[in-house]
Amino acid sequence: MPLSDRIRKLAQKFASPHEAHVSGSSRVGSEETECAVQPASKTRMALGEAWSASDSRTVMGERVGANSYKVNTELLDARLATTPIPTNTWWQNLIVECGDQPIVMGPYMVKSLNESVVVCAPTEMHSNTFVASVWHDDWRMDMAGSTRRVVAYDSVSVTVRYEGSTLATVPLVKGAVFATIVLNTQTVVRLSTIHAIIGVDAGDAPGSTIVQLNNGSTWLIWCESNVVLRQCGMSGLESPIPMQGAVRLALVATPSAIPALLSARTAIPIGGDVSINATNDSAEFAIAWKVRGPGSLLMCAQPHHQHALENAEWMDDVGSYWSSKGTLRVAQGTNWQWSESIEPIGFAGHAEPSAEHTEKLRELVAIDARALPTDLHALPPDPYFFGKALARAARIALIADEVDDSHSRDMA
Repeated sequence: MPLSDRIRKLAQKFASPHEAHVSGSSRVGSEETECAVQPASKTRMALGEAWSASDSRTVMGERVGANSYKVNTELLDARLATTPIPTNTWWQNLIVECGDQPIVMGPYMVKSLNESVVVCAPTEMHSNTFVASVWHDDWRMDMAGSTRRVVAYDSVSVTVRYEGSTLATVPLVKGAVFATIVLNTQTVVRLSTIHAIIGVDAGDAPGSTIVQLNNGSTWLIWCESNVVLRQCGMSGLESPIPMQGAVRLALVATPSAIPALLSARTAIPIGGDVSINATNDSAEFAIAWKVRGPGSLLMCAQPHHQHALENAEWMDDVGSYWSSKGTLRVAQGTNWQWSESIEPIGFAGHAEPSAEHTEKLRELVAIDARALPTDLHALPPDPYFFGKALARAARIALIADEVDDSHSRDMA
């Protein structure tokens, strides 16, 4: 049986109905994912199906029951609703099912809902087997009478547009130090928090407000129209007059960060162009951040960027931000560049094992193949760990094929 057919057979064998899905932040060993536990959905699509507005075909052969994870075309701009959507993209929670689950931008998590945008600076929960990003409604911006749709995206950003009583654009860009909502019409700004507000002070720049919350956090909020927000009740802020333009929120990681944050308040990231130029054994990467407005752009770098970024202008006086992927460090500038070595990768090993090792591998792969579940109901119910189980079986089949153990290969 050709290897491609065996892999397709694996997909069909291990596909099973999923009764719930996981979307929080967890890590098992060195593996990590962002997720939050959600109830099961009654909508279903086929495992392995492409992310697109249509579910008329599958990628891995026959249709099999799986958890919903179906694109809700009502949450997409009409132009995007007729085109394929990237599979497993980081912002997929905006358009799957009800689209009411958070996306992880780093350092913030954001929910884009009808009638509101909710921003969270997640806190950590961990044990010896996982790390979780804990969601809380740090700031909710009222968008009363408005509905939202995804209208654009690129490799590092997604843009949501609100239409109705409030017209607004929300550029969600990975690594942005500020969360930004751009009001396109005159609107009274209303912000609320799950915490109690214990201090509100005008900042040193026009339109800036420094807010202290009873959970110990401090936030800088800037209004492009130079309106200073005032406290409204125990947990609310409001603009004294209608305003238009950007409303930006940033967690103040350290008191020394405020001057640098204020200097960056007018530089609003709205997307980015990613380019990769590869040669035989290395690749050059670049991100050209798209920015609206003057000033210094501040962006957070993930740990895997920090070691590689060339000529980065680190802004350590801004402090650092927590994320489940590690500590985020702030860099200034609109262009990122780095290089990486490319390792040759194939399905088989780089060199044939010795006769002694081949015999040992046959022994071990036979044990692993026999340990694979034969009862489909014993498989993990969520797509993340189901995918890991499928990958494990596929790897066992490949190893068995390489050491000429056709019985274990076909068993897998």
